[in-house]
Amino acid sequence: DAEPLGDSWLQRWDSLQLFTPRRFSGLPGLPFPAGTTRSPSRIEMADYLRAYAAEFSLPVRTAVRAERVTRTDTGFALTTSAGPLTTRQVVLATGPFRLPYVPAAAQGLDRSVRQLHSFHYHRPSDLPSGQVLVVGGGNSAAQLALELAATHEVTVASPGPLWFLPEDVLGVSMYWWTLLTGVLNAGGDARVSRYIRGRGDAIVGRQLQSLIRQGRVRLLPHRVISADGDHVGLADGSRVQVETVLWCTGFRPDTGWIDVPGALDDTGAPLHEAGASPVPGLHWMGLPWQTRLNSSIIDGVDRDARRTARRVLAGLPSR
Repeated sequence: DAEPLGDSWLQRWDSLQLFTPRRFSGLPGLPFPAGTTRSPSRIEMADYLRAYAAEFSLPVRTAVRAERVTRTDTGFALTTSAGPLTTRQVVLATGPFRLPYVPAAAQGLDRSVRQLHSFHYHRPSDLPSGQVLVVGGGNSAAQLALELAATHEVTVASPGPLWFLPEDVLGVSMYWWTLLTGVLNAGGDARVSRYIRGRGDAIVGRQLQSLIRQGRVRLLPHRVISADGDHVGLADGSRVQVETVLWCTGFRPDTGWIDVPGALDDTGAPLHEAGASPVPGLHWMGLPWQTRLNSSIIDGVDRDARRTARRVLAGLPSR
């Protein structure tokens, strides 16, 4: 890993809380510690990952950046910041949330408009006082809009109506309900999974919904499709004047260093079937809907990792 273990969590905004309860935020063999909040903070998550590596004496090499991977006659060659490596098989587990994505329309905004992606946001004081347009419709957009509403005039522009879910139903965590009803572990092609994928991200918790109903946060359920000067254009044809824009528009995987024919499609996205690449010896981990709903979050790592490990072992020469 190019960064210290857990560092990607420490780079996020100060008040970040996972939307998964502690019970669903750990890895096999080491339960996530109890705490005073329902869900872990970014700092607790980083501490947990370091503790996990220490608990099982995992041979993690940090400060080593993978710069290129290519195919060889016997496997793969990697160029790294610590020198070359060769291997028979490679598991690409860098995840889908590597490169902050900002729509091309952002380039049309005037320099007087303050722009920031959620990756570079840390606290409300990062933004000038006054009006803020939060662009996005997922949990990051919801958490940051909720936080900024205490200090700023907040408008949310989302691709469509926001889908809010309660944190609890009948006193039981919503995440528990997804497990108990089979939704969490339903295959990616199951009817319920297709429905969820079509709906987009569900926002866990109704606090932002309450502020919207009270008129304390303005919701514009239309995608940003253009920008010009100090205005953005929405898909319904309306235009909104902006002073500050916080782009909560997600991330893209970083696959530019993967120089393996057949590993990526024409857009640079991974080609795979349940994590198995069409390239022999190449495997993916942590992709959205790799096998089911929670494949790209920590709770879903166990089953996908076991499946991948079996494929890796099957591909190694017998001794």
